[in-house]
Amino acid sequence: MTGEDDDLRAILEWLDPLTRDALRRVLIHDQDDRDAVASWLLRYCDGHGDDWADIIDLLSMSPDARHRVVRALGELTAKTDP
Repeated sequence: MTGEDDDLRAILEWLDPLTRDALRRVLIHDQDDRDAVASWLLRYCDGHGDDWADIIDLLSMSPDARHRVVRALGELTAKTDP
């Protein structure tokens, strides 16, 4: 599974640090909070809000994947913090 985790980290590294932090904070909240954030993003009615809402929803439906993403985001944050 290391190869998959490396691929995941490579994708997440493309995000700027503030976006990575925001995504991590959303994903560690409970289901109701994640649903509220996804609904809020959908109100933008643009492709970006829809895409982020879809990502949050998809990861909410797969707890293992959500945990992997949260862990990878935490590792990237620790790696980039001074």
